[in-house]
Amino acid sequence: MSRTVSTVRNHLLQCIRNVSELAWLFSCVPEKDFTRNRKLPFETMIKTLLCMEGGSLTNELMKRFGCQADLVSASAFVQQRGKILPEAFETIFRLFTETFEAGPLYKGYRLLAVDGSDIQIPTNPQDPESYFPGANGQKPYNLLHLNAMYDLLQRTYVDAIVQKRHVYDECRTLVDMVDRSSRKQPAIIIADRAYESYNVLAHIQEKGWYFLIRVKDVGRLTGFAAGLDLPPTDTFDCPIQLSITRKQTNEIKQLCKQRNNYK
Repeated sequence: MSRTVSTVRNHLLQCIRNVSELAWLFSCVPEKDFTRNRKLPFETMIKTLLCMEGGSLTNELMKRFGCQADLVSASAFVQQRGKILPEAFETIFRLFTETFEAGPLYKGYRLLAVDGSDIQIPTNPQDPESYFPGANGQKPYNLLHLNAMYDLLQRTYVDAIVQKRHVYDECRTLVDMVDRSSRKQPAIIIADRAYESYNVLAHIQEKGWYFLIRVKDVGRLTGFAAGLDLPPTDTFDCPIQLSITRKQTNEIKQLCKQRNNYK
């Protein structure tokens, strides 16, 4: 498939239309929401929300609809927005990314980079899972945490999970993204030390993929490196083949003394 700007744009618009045809599936009250002919139907709402930038709501509506006398009010827009379930945007995202043909590969592998980032949202003290009261004169705020998986060669986000900041779990989200991937090509996961976890590695291996994940410094008390016997030099290349087990027999305990071979 050609990846021109117009092709990508048309593909996104088609995905929005497909979801809009099933608006009742993504509405809070299916038998009522978006059933009447209003200024802000489901499809218009989705397009407007996706195109919004960082301005005030009124300014964003003026940029979208122009300075007309009967400009829709910010209050009406908020009411319409509240009728849309989050699953609508997740469905559009998946339709948009999964139907593109696979892009270029690196020696037969997809290169998938994973990272997390905090996102500040409007302050809401009633949401303890994302609310921060602020300190040292700082105003209170709320945070979400975004985990995203990005195809480096195709230059496309292939998956994402958003969590509230106080309850986020980056390792768990990477496991979920790996497990639910439907692409058949083998891949190499590239991630920072926040994703260092034996469970993560196990799920990647079970998928038939490979990984390149940074680990915590040797001097730390936690992490992979802390449980290994490594050279006391700043730079080294040390291949390690580690077998992991949950057994607690005396035989296993003896084997685990070989820290670079058993865990």
